[in-house]
Amino acid sequence: MNANQYLYQQIRSLDQDPFRPDHHFTAPVGWINDPNGLIYYKGWYHLFCQHNPYSGHWDTMHWYHARSKDLKHWEDLGEALEPDQDYETKGGVFSGSAIVKDDRLYLIYTAHHVASDGTIDETQCVAYSDDGLNFQKYAENPVLTAADGPSGLAAADFRDPKVFEHDGSYYLVASGAVDGRGQVLLFKSADLVNWKYVSAILKDQPYMGRMTECPDFFEIAGQAFLAFSTIYDNGHYSTVNIVKGEMNWETGEFTPVDQELFDAGPDFYASQSFVDKDGQRIMIPWLRSVDQADFLADTGHVWNGMMGLPRQLSLVNGELVQSPITDWKEFSEEVENGSYQLHDFKPGKKLSLLGVNGRVEISRTQTDYQVKVVSPIYQKEYQLPAASDDLALDLDNSCLELFAQKQTLSLFTFIYGIKQAIWE
Repeated sequence: MNANQYLYQQIRSLDQDPFRPDHHFTAPVGWINDPNGLIYYKGWYHLFCQHNPYSGHWDTMHWYHARSKDLKHWEDLGEALEPDQDYETKGGVFSGSAIVKDDRLYLIYTAHHVASDGTIDETQCVAYSDDGLNFQKYAENPVLTAADGPSGLAAADFRDPKVFEHDGSYYLVASGAVDGRGQVLLFKSADLVNWKYVSAILKDQPYMGRMTECPDFFEIAGQAFLAFSTIYDNGHYSTVNIVKGEMNWETGEFTPVDQELFDAGPDFYASQSFVDKDGQRIMIPWLRSVDQADFLADTGHVWNGMMGLPRQLSLVNGELVQSPITDWKEFSEEVENGSYQLHDFKPGKKLSLLGVNGRVEISRTQTDYQVKVVSPIYQKEYQLPAASDDLALDLDNSCLELFAQKQTLSLFTFIYGIKQAIWE
């Protein structure tokens, strides 16, 4: 253990904060949001995320960096990217992704620049590393601007590049507001620094809102998927959509076949996927309280936000299924933070999980799991479609994640110290 790692662990323990999760990733201090740059490189899984190291509120963004051997235990590495260039001033280093080319790790990210008159300009930039620890920004940044995209693309809303390789070429999908509506835009490159606009891979869909964010194109067993977050108007909370479709690489057209929410809860956002060392598709979301985003910061806590459990994505009978990467514990009337599998949750049953400062009640109907959260700061009810009598759940301080076959429900509860489970 190096000195920095020791200090990071001490910060987490010295604050003695019962709200802090013990197996969901958080930064030692500060606000975190979107997972970025997820990749397996030189024997390590790398997780970057949006980070404000100076406050528990959102502000000028950095890229925080951690790595893991097993996607369960994370080693803190501190800030990988800071907003130290003219094209990043006042706004920061916004979200992006990672790819390996010729044994070099490349990060492709959004630079968010705010001019003195308030004008915003979002451009796409490159940083690289040969050891996965120290990063150098490309001298010719930015490599992609709104002027390189379609007519009507707003310079203030062009962000979140997700890079991937297909058939010997590099592609990225990025979010953009074009003529006031959200689109997912496709670009192509031979070298990761010279990019050419291909198409609006997806547009004109009612679930795309005024702006898309954090797009993620991937394929599993030959089936194409496009995930992206949507910002809506009219007071609707933002969601993550997962669209199954057919991709035509010659025309750059993605034809939607089916669309649904990636998670049934409001607190799941900005998910990103990557391929692990065994070739499996892994996804990690950001968990936040959509209605109480500043509660922790406003009440004296030094951290704010967490990553959801990594989960493997697979196709089962043509359906996309999320399976958490975790260590399972035996469920009983006395529980603790951890993951559990329930195999006989039949209609009519009810499970109450009692914490120090609140409780969660899960009731089974013929079609749904009804989830009631009695939190110290809110009371809400949620529904999770029930495909079977099997329900997996993960308990941790301040959050609850439920997995019911292909359906999931991820919640920021602010409940800690769940120790008792009662069946009725």
